[in-house]
Amino acid sequence: MSMKKIFKKVLCSVLALTATVSSVAMFTACETDNPEVKMQIEFDGETYTLHYKLYRKIAPATVKHFLKLVEKKYYNDVCIHDYDVDGGKLYTGGYTYVAGGEHGGIVEKDYFNTVSAYEHDWTVFTDAEKTTPTYTLYGEFEDNSFKVKNGDLSESFGSLTMYYSNKKVDEGEYMVSVVRADGSGVSSKDYRYNSATSLFSISLSDSSTNSKAYCTFATLQEGSVDDLEDLKAALEAYEGDFVEEYVVDIDDNDPFVGTDNATATYSVPVSPITIKKVTVEKY
Repeated sequence: MSMKKIFKKVLCSVLALTATVSSVAMFTACETDNPEVKMQIEFDGETYTLHYKLYRKIAPATVKHFLKLVEKKYYNDVCIHDYDVDGGKLYTGGYTYVAGGEHGGIVEKDYFNTVSAYEHDWTVFTDAEKTTPTYTLYGEFEDNSFKVKNGDLSESFGSLTMYYSNKKVDEGEYMVSVVRADGSGVSSKDYRYNSATSLFSISLSDSSTNSKAYCTFATLQEGSVDDLEDLKAALEAYEGDFVEEYVVDIDDNDPFVGTDNATATYSVPVSPITIKKVTVEKY
Protein backbone atom coordinates (compact mmCIF):
# COMPACT_ATOMS: atom_id res chain seq x y z
CA MET A 1 0.00 0.00 0.00
CA SER A 2 1.38 3.43 -0.92
CA MET A 3 2.16 6.09 1.70
CA LYS A 4 -0.56 8.26 0.18
CA LYS A 5 -3.23 5.57 0.74
CA ILE A 6 -2.00 4.86 4.27
CA PHE A 7 -2.18 8.56 5.15
CA LYS A 8 -5.69 8.77 3.67
CA LYS A 9 -6.84 5.74 5.71
CA VAL A 10 -5.39 7.13 8.95
CA LEU A 11 -6.98 10.52 8.28
CA CYS A 12 -10.40 8.92 7.76
CA SER A 13 -10.06 7.01 11.05
CA VAL A 14 -9.14 10.19 12.92
CA LEU A 15 -12.09 12.04 11.40
CA ALA A 16 -14.45 9.22 12.31
CA LEU A 17 -13.17 9.18 15.89
CA THR A 18 -13.52 12.96 16.10
CA ALA A 19 -17.12 12.72 14.85
CA THR A 20 -17.92 10.05 17.45
CA VAL A 21 -16.45 12.09 20.30
CA SER A 22 -18.31 15.16 19.06
CA SER A 23 -21.58 13.21 18.99
CA VAL A 24 -21.08 12.01 22.57
CA ALA A 25 -20.23 15.55 23.69
CA MET A 26 -23.28 16.88 21.88
CA PHE A 27 -25.55 14.31 23.57
CA THR A 28 -24.11 15.18 26.99
CA ALA A 29 -24.53 18.87 26.28
CA CYS A 30 -28.17 18.23 25.39
CA GLU A 31 -28.98 17.18 28.96
CA THR A 32 -31.01 20.00 30.48
CA ASP A 33 -32.11 20.96 33.98
CA ASN A 34 -35.67 20.20 32.93
CA PRO A 35 -36.19 17.05 30.82
CA GLU A 36 -39.65 16.54 29.38
CA VAL A 37 -41.80 13.42 28.97
CA LYS A 38 -45.14 12.66 27.34
CA MET A 39 -47.66 10.34 29.00
CA GLN A 40 -50.71 8.89 27.23
CA ILE A 41 -53.51 7.64 29.50
CA GLU A 42 -56.52 5.64 28.29
CA PHE A 43 -59.86 5.46 30.07
CA ASP A 44 -63.29 4.40 28.84
CA GLY A 45 -62.27 4.55 25.18
CA GLU A 46 -60.62 7.98 25.36
CA THR A 47 -56.94 8.95 25.30
CA TYR A 48 -55.56 11.82 27.37
CA THR A 49 -52.09 13.16 26.56
CA LEU A 50 -50.10 14.79 29.34
CA HIS A 51 -46.78 16.62 28.97
CA TYR A 52 -44.44 16.92 31.95
CA LYS A 53 -41.42 18.94 33.00
CA LEU A 54 -38.93 17.19 35.29
CA TYR A 55 -36.49 18.84 37.70
CA ARG A 56 -32.91 17.52 37.77
CA LYS A 57 -31.57 20.12 40.21
CA ILE A 58 -34.29 19.43 42.77
CA ALA A 59 -34.35 15.62 42.54
CA PRO A 60 -31.37 14.40 40.47
CA ALA A 61 -31.45 10.71 41.46
CA THR A 62 -35.24 10.49 41.16
CA VAL A 63 -35.31 12.09 37.70
CA LYS A 64 -32.47 9.89 36.45
CA HIS A 65 -34.20 6.77 37.78
CA PHE A 66 -37.57 7.72 36.26
CA LEU A 67 -36.02 8.49 32.86
CA LYS A 68 -34.21 5.12 32.86
CA LEU A 69 -37.52 3.31 33.38
CA VAL A 70 -39.15 5.40 30.66
CA GLU A 71 -36.30 4.64 28.24
CA LYS A 72 -36.71 0.92 28.92
CA LYS A 73 -40.47 1.22 28.27
CA TYR A 74 -41.11 -0.10 31.77
CA TYR A 75 -44.14 2.16 32.24
CA ASN A 76 -45.89 1.26 29.00
CA ASP A 77 -49.23 -0.45 29.72
CA VAL A 78 -49.14 -0.08 33.50
CA CYS A 79 -52.50 0.64 35.09
CA ILE A 80 -53.81 2.78 37.91
CA HIS A 81 -53.89 0.23 40.72
CA ASP A 82 -55.18 2.55 43.45
CA TYR A 83 -57.47 5.57 43.19
CA ASP A 84 -57.60 7.75 46.30
CA VAL A 85 -60.83 9.62 45.69
CA ASP A 86 -60.66 11.70 48.87
CA GLY A 87 -56.98 12.52 48.51
CA GLY A 88 -57.29 13.14 44.78
CA LYS A 89 -54.47 10.86 43.64
CA LEU A 90 -53.96 8.16 41.02
CA TYR A 91 -51.34 5.57 42.03
CA THR A 92 -49.51 3.71 39.29
CA GLY A 93 -46.18 2.39 38.05
CA GLY A 94 -46.11 -1.18 39.30
CA TYR A 95 -49.09 -3.16 37.98
CA THR A 96 -50.60 -4.19 34.68
CA TYR A 97 -54.21 -5.17 34.05
CA VAL A 98 -55.70 -8.50 33.01
CA ALA A 99 -59.45 -8.63 32.47
CA GLY A 100 -61.22 -10.99 34.83
CA GLY A 101 -58.21 -11.56 37.07
CA GLU A 102 -58.21 -11.55 40.87
CA HIS A 103 -57.79 -8.31 42.83
CA GLY A 104 -59.71 -6.44 40.15
CA GLY A 105 -57.38 -7.68 37.44
CA ILE A 106 -54.19 -5.95 38.62
CA VAL A 107 -50.99 -7.96 38.23
CA GLU A 108 -47.77 -6.83 39.91
CA LYS A 109 -44.75 -6.41 37.64
CA ASP A 110 -41.56 -8.22 38.67
CA TYR A 111 -39.61 -5.03 39.24
CA PHE A 112 -36.48 -6.41 40.89
CA ASN A 113 -35.75 -9.17 38.39
CA THR A 114 -36.40 -6.75 35.54
CA VAL A 115 -34.28 -3.79 36.62
CA SER A 116 -31.38 -5.87 37.96
CA ALA A 117 -30.40 -6.30 34.30
CA TYR A 118 -30.31 -2.54 33.68
CA GLU A 119 -27.04 -0.64 33.60
CA HIS A 120 -27.64 2.23 35.99
CA ASP A 121 -25.90 4.33 38.65
CA TRP A 122 -27.67 2.81 41.65
CA THR A 123 -27.72 4.90 44.81
CA VAL A 124 -28.78 2.43 47.53
CA PHE A 125 -26.75 -0.61 48.63
CA THR A 126 -26.96 -3.33 51.25
CA ASP A 127 -23.34 -2.69 52.25
CA ALA A 128 -21.01 0.27 52.76
CA GLU A 129 -18.66 -1.10 50.07
CA LYS A 130 -21.42 -0.63 47.47
CA THR A 131 -21.13 -4.17 46.15
CA THR A 132 -24.82 -5.14 46.31
CA PRO A 133 -27.45 -2.63 45.16
CA THR A 134 -30.98 -2.87 46.50
CA TYR A 135 -32.19 -1.59 43.09
CA THR A 136 -34.25 1.00 44.95
CA LEU A 137 -34.16 4.79 44.98
CA TYR A 138 -32.51 7.32 47.26
CA GLY A 139 -35.31 9.24 49.00
CA GLU A 140 -34.82 12.86 48.04
CA PHE A 141 -37.03 14.46 50.69
CA GLU A 142 -36.76 16.10 54.12
CA ASP A 143 -37.64 13.09 56.31
CA ASN A 144 -34.68 11.26 54.78
CA SER A 145 -32.36 14.16 55.71
CA PHE A 146 -32.11 15.23 52.10
CA LYS A 147 -31.72 18.97 51.77
CA VAL A 148 -33.12 20.49 48.57
CA LYS A 149 -30.81 23.37 47.67
CA ASN A 150 -33.18 24.95 45.18
CA GLY A 151 -36.43 24.52 47.08
CA ASP A 152 -38.62 21.42 46.86
CA LEU A 153 -41.70 21.10 44.67
CA SER A 154 -45.27 21.19 45.91
CA GLU A 155 -47.77 18.53 44.91
CA SER A 156 -49.82 20.59 42.47
CA PHE A 157 -52.50 19.58 39.98
CA GLY A 158 -51.04 16.83 37.77
CA SER A 159 -47.67 16.65 39.52
CA LEU A 160 -45.77 13.35 39.77
CA THR A 161 -44.50 12.07 43.13
CA MET A 162 -42.42 8.94 43.73
CA TYR A 163 -43.65 6.85 46.64
CA TYR A 164 -42.78 3.63 48.44
CA SER A 165 -44.84 0.93 50.10
CA ASN A 166 -45.14 0.82 53.87
CA LYS A 167 -42.69 -1.70 55.27
CA LYS A 168 -43.75 -4.18 57.96
CA VAL A 169 -40.69 -3.35 60.05
CA ASP A 170 -39.85 -0.89 62.81
CA GLU A 171 -37.98 2.32 62.14
CA GLY A 172 -34.26 1.64 61.97
CA GLU A 173 -34.68 -2.15 61.79
CA TYR A 174 -33.45 -2.32 58.19
CA MET A 175 -30.58 0.01 57.39
CA VAL A 176 -28.92 0.53 53.99
CA SER A 177 -25.95 2.45 52.61
CA VAL A 178 -26.94 5.40 50.46
CA VAL A 179 -24.59 7.28 48.14
CA ARG A 180 -24.43 10.88 49.32
CA ALA A 181 -25.73 13.50 46.93
CA ASP A 182 -22.36 15.29 46.92
CA GLY A 183 -20.56 12.07 45.97
CA SER A 184 -18.44 12.07 49.14
CA GLY A 185 -19.15 8.51 50.24
CA VAL A 186 -22.14 6.71 51.74
CA SER A 187 -24.46 7.23 54.70
CA SER A 188 -26.38 4.66 56.71
CA LYS A 189 -30.12 5.28 56.34
CA ASP A 190 -33.46 3.63 56.99
CA TYR A 191 -34.49 1.34 54.13
CA ARG A 192 -38.15 2.36 54.17
CA TYR A 193 -37.25 5.91 53.07
CA ASN A 194 -34.92 4.58 50.39
CA SER A 195 -37.05 1.75 49.07
CA ALA A 196 -38.95 3.40 46.20
CA THR A 197 -38.99 1.29 43.04
CA SER A 198 -41.19 2.34 40.11
CA LEU A 199 -44.35 3.50 41.87
CA PHE A 200 -45.53 7.09 41.56
CA SER A 201 -48.70 9.09 42.02
CA ILE A 202 -50.48 11.65 39.84
CA SER A 203 -52.13 14.44 41.81
CA LEU A 204 -55.69 15.40 40.91
CA SER A 205 -55.96 17.96 43.67
CA ASP A 206 -56.48 21.61 42.79
CA SER A 207 -54.61 22.76 45.90
CA SER A 208 -50.83 22.65 46.44
CA THR A 209 -49.32 20.69 49.32
CA ASN A 210 -45.78 20.01 50.48
CA SER A 211 -44.66 16.57 51.59
CA LYS A 212 -41.66 15.92 53.81
CA ALA A 213 -41.80 12.17 53.24
CA TYR A 214 -42.08 11.83 49.45
CA CYS A 215 -40.33 13.33 46.45
CA THR A 216 -42.30 15.37 43.92
CA PHE A 217 -40.16 15.53 40.78
CA ALA A 218 -42.35 16.63 37.83
CA THR A 219 -45.04 19.19 37.08
CA LEU A 220 -47.77 19.14 34.45
CA GLN A 221 -47.15 21.58 31.62
CA GLU A 222 -49.76 24.27 31.13
CA GLY A 223 -50.90 22.98 27.74
CA SER A 224 -51.92 19.63 29.29
CA VAL A 225 -54.11 20.98 32.09
CA ASP A 226 -57.29 20.71 29.99
CA ASP A 227 -56.58 17.06 29.15
CA LEU A 228 -56.15 16.12 32.79
CA GLU A 229 -59.23 18.14 33.72
CA ASP A 230 -61.15 16.14 31.11
CA LEU A 231 -59.85 12.86 32.54
CA LYS A 232 -60.78 13.92 36.06
CA ALA A 233 -64.29 14.86 34.89
CA ALA A 234 -64.67 11.50 33.13
CA LEU A 235 -63.66 9.66 36.30
CA GLU A 236 -66.13 11.65 38.40
CA ALA A 237 -68.93 11.14 35.87
CA TYR A 238 -68.41 7.37 35.59
CA GLU A 239 -71.67 5.64 36.46
CA GLY A 240 -71.94 2.84 38.99
CA ASP A 241 -69.38 1.68 41.51
CA PHE A 242 -66.10 3.15 40.39
CA VAL A 243 -63.64 1.33 42.67
CA GLU A 244 -63.54 -1.89 44.63
CA GLU A 245 -61.22 -2.50 47.57
CA TYR A 246 -58.78 -5.41 47.56
CA VAL A 247 -56.16 -6.46 50.09
CA VAL A 248 -53.03 -7.54 48.21
CA ASP A 249 -49.61 -8.83 49.19
CA ILE A 250 -46.80 -6.36 48.51
CA ASP A 251 -42.99 -6.55 48.56
CA ASP A 252 -43.07 -10.28 47.79
CA ASN A 253 -40.24 -9.80 45.31
CA ASP A 254 -38.17 -7.44 47.45
CA PRO A 255 -34.98 -9.40 48.19
CA PHE A 256 -33.95 -7.04 50.97
CA VAL A 257 -36.99 -7.51 53.23
CA GLY A 258 -37.15 -11.25 52.56
CA THR A 259 -40.19 -12.80 54.21
CA ASP A 260 -41.05 -9.61 56.10
CA ASN A 261 -43.47 -8.54 53.41
CA ALA A 262 -46.72 -6.74 54.06
CA THR A 263 -50.19 -6.18 52.65
CA ALA A 264 -51.89 -3.09 51.27
CA THR A 265 -55.49 -2.14 50.59
CA TYR A 266 -56.01 -0.76 47.09
CA SER A 267 -59.09 0.94 45.69
CA VAL A 268 -58.90 -0.60 42.22
CA PRO A 269 -60.88 1.13 39.43
CA VAL A 270 -63.59 -1.15 38.06
CA SER A 271 -63.03 0.31 34.60
CA PRO A 272 -59.26 0.20 33.93
CA ILE A 273 -57.23 3.40 33.69
CA THR A 274 -54.11 2.55 31.72
CA ILE A 275 -50.91 4.42 30.95
CA LYS A 276 -50.41 3.20 27.42
CA LYS A 277 -47.10 4.90 26.74
CA VAL A 278 -44.52 7.20 28.29
CA THR A 279 -41.79 8.72 26.10
CA VAL A 280 -38.91 11.15 26.65
CA GLU A 281 -39.33 14.29 24.57
CA LYS A 282 -36.29 16.19 25.84
CA TYR A 283 -33.28 15.21 27.94
